[in-house]
Amino acid sequence: MSTNDTNIVPRDKLAKFELTEESLNSFRKNNNIPLDLYNKDGQILIHKKRNPSEADFGKLLKFEMQGVYFLISELKKTKQNPNGAPFLEPGRTTKLFDQEKTARFAKQSQALIEDLRKTSFSSEQAVFVQNSVNELLTDFTSNPDYELGIFNILEILGVAGVSVESELMTKRTVVAMGMKVRTKKIVNEGKEESNKKDHLSLMMASYLADVGYSRLDIKNNPKLTKEEYAVVQQHPIISYLMTLPAPEIDSHVRTLILNHHRPYRGNGVNNNFPDPRSLFTKLMSVRDKYSKEVGKERITQDIELQLHLQENNVTSASFEEDIAILSLASEYASLTSNQPWRPAFKSSTALKMILNDSFFSYSNKNIRHLLDYVGSSLTNNENIVNFGDFVITASVDSERRAHFDICIVLDVGRYQTRPKLQRICSINPVFQKGNKFKIADFDLHSIKIDRRKAIMDLALQAGTSRVIYIIDPELNPALHEAVYKINMAS
Repeated sequence: MSTNDTNIVPRDKLAKFELTEESLNSFRKNNNIPLDLYNKDGQILIHKKRNPSEADFGKLLKFEMQGVYFLISELKKTKQNPNGAPFLEPGRTTKLFDQEKTARFAKQSQALIEDLRKTSFSSEQAVFVQNSVNELLTDFTSNPDYELGIFNILEILGVAGVSVESELMTKRTVVAMGMKVRTKKIVNEGKEESNKKDHLSLMMASYLADVGYSRLDIKNNPKLTKEEYAVVQQHPIISYLMTLPAPEIDSHVRTLILNHHRPYRGNGVNNNFPDPRSLFTKLMSVRDKYSKEVGKERITQDIELQLHLQENNVTSASFEEDIAILSLASEYASLTSNQPWRPAFKSSTALKMILNDSFFSYSNKNIRHLLDYVGSSLTNNENIVNFGDFVITASVDSERRAHFDICIVLDVGRYQTRPKLQRICSINPVFQKGNKFKIADFDLHSIKIDRRKAIMDLALQAGTSRVIYIIDPELNPALHEAVYKINMAS
C-alpha cells in the first residue's frame, strides 16, 4: 500500500473492525475476506478477496494495535456472505440450549411450583433441584461455543406451554448462569472447576428466589395498592423461610434469596424490598419461635447467621455482584414474559428498558455483565447500542455532582457499553421517587449545545462516564425526535 494513495476515505465513513483471533479464523475457514479493510487514516489495507494468503493476514496483523476499519455503508451488506449465510465469528450462531431438555426443565419447574402451593419444601425436592441445575450447567459449559453462542431460551419457552411462573424461573436461572459463567471465565481464566460451586449457588438462588409467590394471594395487576405492594415485598423472606426445612440448601444460597431485590448496598430507597429493618424484625421473630422447639437447632443457626449479616452489612464484592446478576436476570425474565396486563417485550427492547432504568439500581460493572457478556447472545447477535444511535451518558465530577450528556454513537467495538461517542449537548434528568428513585424522563428545556462536539472513546477511558440511557424512537419518541432535530441542525 502506498502512503500516496489518493483514495482516502473520510474517518466519519468508517467503523472499527474487531480484528480478533476468532474473526481471522473465520476468514480462513470461509477462505474469504468479505469486505475492504482500511487503516485509521482511511487508507486501504486490503481489498475484499477470495482465497486470501497468510501474507494477507500478516498485513492485517501489523495494524492490529492501530486499528482496522471498514466502510459503514458496507455494514448491512457484510452481514451476509456470498452464500447468504450470516458472516459471524465461528460459534456465534450456535444455539446453546437443547429444546427437549430445556422444555423438560421448565415443565419440572412448573410441577414443583404446584407442589409448593400445598406442601413444604423437602430434602427430596432440594436434591432434585440441585441435580437439575447441575445438569443445566454441565450441558452449558460442555458446549465448545458457550462463550459465544445464542441463548435460545425465548424460542424454546415460546412453545413449551408452561405457566408464567415456570417461564420466569427457567429464564432467570439460565440468564443468571450465563452472566456468572462468562464473567468468571473472563476474570478467572483457568479455574473453571473451582468456580462451579459459585455457579451452582447462584443458579440455586435464581431458581428458588420467587418460590414465596406460591404462598401469596396477589392480583395480576401492575397497579397494586400500598397494602398489596407490602405483601409482594414479603416474598424474598417467604422464599427464604420455605427453604429452611431442607439442609441440602447452603446458607449462602439462602442469603442470596433473602437479598435478591437489593442490588445496591445500604438502606436507601433504591433497595426497594425487603426493608432491612422489617426484615431484621421478622427474622428475629422467626428465630425466637424456632428456638423454643426441639430439633430446630440447624434452622435457628441459619437464621442467626442471616441476622448477623443483616446487622453488620457484611458482604463481599463477589456476593454483591451475584445479587446484581440475580436481580438483572429477574428483570429480563419478567420483561420478556407475557403478563396478564401486558404482552412480552422483545429481547432487545427489554435490555434497553433495563439499561434506561439502571442509573439508581445498578453499577456500570453490573450492566456490563449483562450487555457485554450475554447481551448479543440474548438478541440473536444484535447489539442494542449501534452506530448512529443517540445515547445519554452520566459522569460524576470531583465534587460528586452528576452530569448528563446526549451523544451520538460513532463506533462500537467489542463491548457495546463502551462505544466511541460524540457529544451533542448536556441535559438534565427528571427524577421521580416512588417505591424507588428513577429517571422518569429528561428536561428538553435544560439542553445546552456543545459547540466543540467533543469526542470520547469510553473503551479508552478509565473515568466515571457511562452510558445510562438509549434514546429509542419507540420507548421515548418525543426525546428522540427533539435530539434528531438538534443533531441535524448542529
